[in-house]
Amino acid sequence: MNRRRWIALSAAALLVLVGGPLLAQDHPREEHRRFDDHDRDSMREWYRVHHEHPPRGFRVEDRLSPELERQLTVGFVLTPEFRRRIVTCPEDLCGRLPAPPRGYRYVVIGGHVCLVDRDWRVADVVHFETEFHF
Repeated sequence: MNRRRWIALSAAALLVLVGGPLLAQDHPREEHRRFDDHDRDSMREWYRVHHEHPPRGFRVEDRLSPELERQLTVGFVLTPEFRRRIVTCPEDLCGRLPAPPRGYRYVVIGGHVCLVDRDWRVADVVHFETEFHF
C-alpha cells in the first residue's frame, strides 16, 4: 500500500472513530421523536400568524368529530379513515420544526400536527385548538 493511500485510509478511520460522535452532537435532535417546548412555541407562533386565515387542514371544516378527536393520541395507528384526512404539513410550518427522524414525517389531521412513522403510528401530536387559545 502506498503512503498516500495509507494516510487517506487512516484519516478516514480517525474521522469515523473520533469525528462521528462529534458530528452527532451537532445534530442532537436527530432522534427527536416527541415535540418539545421549543417545537410547541414555534407551532404556537405559526398558528398565531395563520389563525385568522388557516390553510387547508386547519380550517373549521377540517376538524375531527369528538369521537375521532379522542382517538388521535400517541401510539394510535392511523386507520384508513384518518389516513384519508391527512394533509401535507404546510412548508412554512415544517420549516420551523426540526427534520423528522428517518422513517417519520409530519402530517396534519383535523387541525392537529402529528409526527407519524412509516407504519402510521402516531409518535406525537399537537392538538392546536385545545393547546393554543387565541
